[in-house]
Amino acid sequence: MLVHLVPLATSLPLSPLQRDGPTAPLLSRRQTSFEVVSGIQAFGIQPRLEIRQLEQNVDQWNIYLLGLAKFMATNQSDKLSYYQIAGIHGRPYSMWDGAGAAPDVYSPGYCAHVSNVFLTWHRPYLALFEQTLYQHIVDAVNEFPAGAVRQRYASVALSFRLPFWDWAATPPPGQSVYPTSVTSPEVTVTTPNGTATIANPLYAYNFHPVTHSDFYFDPFASWNQTMRYPTNWTTAAVVQDNLIGPILDNNRVSFQDRLYNLLTSYDNFTEFGNEAWMGPGASNKDSLESLHDAIHSITGGSGHVTYLDYSAFDPLFWLHHVMIDRSFALWQAINNDSYVEPMATLDQTFSFATGQVVNADSALEPFHSDADGDFWTSNAARFIRTLGYTYADLGDGSVSAVKAAVNTLYGNSAGSSALSRRRDSHSEVERELPGASNPDAQAPAQVTNGKYQEYLANIVSQKFALKRLWSISPNLVGTHAVFAALSAVDAASNPQMKRRGMDNAIQVSGTLPLTSMLLAKVQSGELPCMDVPTVTTYLLDNLQWRVGDFGGSEIPVEDVADLTITVVTAEVEPASAADEFPTWGDFTVLTNVTEGRPGGC
Repeated sequence: MLVHLVPLATSLPLSPLQRDGPTAPLLSRRQTSFEVVSGIQAFGIQPRLEIRQLEQNVDQWNIYLLGLAKFMATNQSDKLSYYQIAGIHGRPYSMWDGAGAAPDVYSPGYCAHVSNVFLTWHRPYLALFEQTLYQHIVDAVNEFPAGAVRQRYASVALSFRLPFWDWAATPPPGQSVYPTSVTSPEVTVTTPNGTATIANPLYAYNFHPVTHSDFYFDPFASWNQTMRYPTNWTTAAVVQDNLIGPILDNNRVSFQDRLYNLLTSYDNFTEFGNEAWMGPGASNKDSLESLHDAIHSITGGSGHVTYLDYSAFDPLFWLHHVMIDRSFALWQAINNDSYVEPMATLDQTFSFATGQVVNADSALEPFHSDADGDFWTSNAARFIRTLGYTYADLGDGSVSAVKAAVNTLYGNSAGSSALSRRRDSHSEVERELPGASNPDAQAPAQVTNGKYQEYLANIVSQKFALKRLWSISPNLVGTHAVFAALSAVDAASNPQMKRRGMDNAIQVSGTLPLTSMLLAKVQSGELPCMDVPTVTTYLLDNLQWRVGDFGGSEIPVEDVADLTITVVTAEVEPASAADEFPTWGDFTVLTNVTEGRPGGC
């Protein structure tokens, strides 16, 4: 066992504005002193769709691609260009929309990471991107000649919202979890002049131009387009998209187990949302941010998405972060009594100095909520409908409906609620044959006295010390990685950066579920059963971990600062209904599994 660290949219009726005549514009642009972030408000609350679902609506998909291409073509000096909005997240480390910097701050941009506002900061950020993209979609629609075709595109534009990429759900049969729509350099679209082949705006952003003054580090200051999994760090590098799908597919069960555990067993917002290490103790140390980091690492592979300061330029960033926001919204619907708690800033930003206490009323700069210069806060961004969107999986918003959706979407792998559905009130072992329609439900569950055993590997490291490892081993349990600014890797040797807080001492944590792989070993006959003594002995002999850099080279585990891997176990009581979750018991540390080994407890 290898632990790797590192339905169609509904068209709305035509609005009076559209029916007034062929020369009437679909929408008008706002004119204010500040860019007011409001989301798309004109045509009611609309759902954000999974990218494959959006692609099924041919007309809406077409105007999405046309609008995104226009957005990317906007002059990079424009405040509302793709380039400048992406640059809010990290480089070029410049002020946006008049939002000033905290005093004496060296920072990788405005974005908040390892923070209690990690999730809430990105919410208005996505809304800004969404409303700006929408204006370009409007412009693309209005370029079509007046008539039935333009009216058809205008109709589907009314319900458009940003799509998300679900990297945790079981993909359609025969498909990779990595959507084909993001892997081709070119795409065919319908334009006012007929069918055309254009550069795929979901594949890469083409800089026009890229400059050393903005991007600083080579090869990022030399690459003319965003790169995923580049062959090397030279100007001659090429994208290796063909490697990303297999790696993601090999990790997907781990992603699904992690997301399911986060949604079903975490009830505190701070612990659920950010990866800051909360201190010693036998507990589940995962977070949505830690899971988010793994996706960045794998899809980036030392390219733009890998690093905080460059990631938002890649169009995949937006699909990924809408998925993170959706996961956040699902958790909120289940846990509506826990939210942002005051916390001192650990990883400084353009607005928050290290040590500054941030709470639910702190300004989420640089996102203005009105023309007077007020900013969004976490309290203001708490409810997604305020920003004009929803997610279909929220259903009627009831806790039971959301729990049922979570069980259906993510409770299929052997280590999640598939176990909950295989209950036995007697002291016997239950087995279930592999599900013909569910490739994840393959491993036999073992429920004794109404409970089953979960096993997890908790990982603690310094934020900037841990990178990633090999992701295609057939015995891979999962991948743990961290998402940091490229500038942070030089902080230890740069006295000026250390004085300004860019040191490497921030501790973060994550979790890799072991249960699914262990159950697969039971099914194959390699592991007799799932009781604690048997599993402990098996893990002592078989659990391995490796660390590597983003170029794929192995790093001695003992050279990774403060890396600690601990295996824990807990008894879990299965759910009693399809709209209920399992109940986790207390965690016990299996100390001797990793004790005495490099990186062990």
